[in-house]
Amino acid sequence: MNNDTINVEHILVKDSSQIPQNNSLKICHQNIRGLGNKSNELYCHLHHDLPHILCLSEHRLSESQLQLIHLINYSLGTNYCGKNFLKGGVSILVYRNLKYNTINVDEYNIDKDTEACAVWLDSTFNKLCILTIDFLN
Repeated sequence: MNNDTINVEHILVKDSSQIPQNNSLKICHQNIRGLGNKSNELYCHLHHDLPHILCLSEHRLSESQLQLIHLINYSLGTNYCGKNFLKGGVSILVYRNLKYNTINVDEYNIDKDTEACAVWLDSTFNKLCILTIDFLN
């Protein structure tokens, strides 16, 4: 396996009705400490109670590697990947039925110090901002 290939199993959602439609919002944060080799753990953690928003810190992937990660019923809402230091990285995955817009917070990101990404959720949640920040020092 070369460095540009990541073998990640898909998270299978048997019934998309597992995501509640009652105006409640489930947000999960996980310091994943390397997403590339933790797909099974992530699946075990999520499959019984799927969140609307999944915030991950320390994914440790480059931009191209992160684009290869696909979790069924989720889209990669936004992310930050270190430019010169690949041990950090943050991302927000959004459940497929939610409408969102990304918020550009790049000016606040500093490799090996502060890494952040953010989205606005629309409609039911009345413009709720979800922010994932990792302070590395």
